[in-house]
Amino acid sequence: MNRLLILLSIASMLAACQTSNTPRFHKMTQLELQAYNESVELPDMVYCFEEVRIGSMIKKKYCLTLFEITTALDNTSSFIGTINYGGGNPPLGGPSAAFR
Repeated sequence: MNRLLILLSIASMLAACQTSNTPRFHKMTQLELQAYNESVELPDMVYCFEEVRIGSMIKKKYCLTLFEITTALDNTSSFIGTINYGGGNPPLGGPSAAFR
């Protein structure tokens, strides 16, 4: 029983030590980001920017791939289009068919 407990604790410690393969872009320097971007395809290139929130002097650094940025823009423009023009397809017979 003691050996099982020791084995389980060692296994859990080893599992906790695993790191992900994803680099921490927000901690990279400009030169490191440039070297990374030269080694990947266009959609995987990383762009970082800083944002200062109103009421706070603390800058927050955001790093996103070009694919993540374009996906967010597409989602935002779709959402704005839904707000401006309504969602879904118009009923059969055109928009005025719903009021007949």
